[in-house]
Amino acid sequence: MQRKKCSEGCILASHFPSDVPEKFAVVHRVFGTGNIIKMLQGVEDIDRADAVNSMVYEASARLKDPVHGTATAIHQLKQNITDLENQLAATQEDLMNIRYENDKLVFLLGSRTSHLMDNILYEESDPLQCWGPLWNV
Repeated sequence: MQRKKCSEGCILASHFPSDVPEKFAVVHRVFGTGNIIKMLQGVEDIDRADAVNSMVYEASARLKDPVHGTATAIHQLKQNITDLENQLAATQEDLMNIRYENDKLVFLLGSRTSHLMDNILYEESDPLQCWGPLWNV
């Protein structure tokens, strides 16, 4: 990028290989070489690969959205989590209602169907096999 080669022991060489120049180009464009070196020097050796990946991701996001950067992706992921939590809560409520209806049926029909419904609602078994004995009554 700067028309000079890395010196012996250059901190950038191992994380920005010459066969993937666009990786360094993106990070260099956003952060600059001096800042990249400073950031990598402030990180333990074992964490540098993760730091480089984070810089590449942040720089790519900054180039796509100069104002918000990664904040847009973070917001979308948080929204996905909220949506999934709402779906889970609705499914748990549906299951609770089904179990309540089952308990009412057991009370009305007696214990004859109790074990069948328990197999369906409370265990991991094939529901069609559980209903078979009921149809043959």
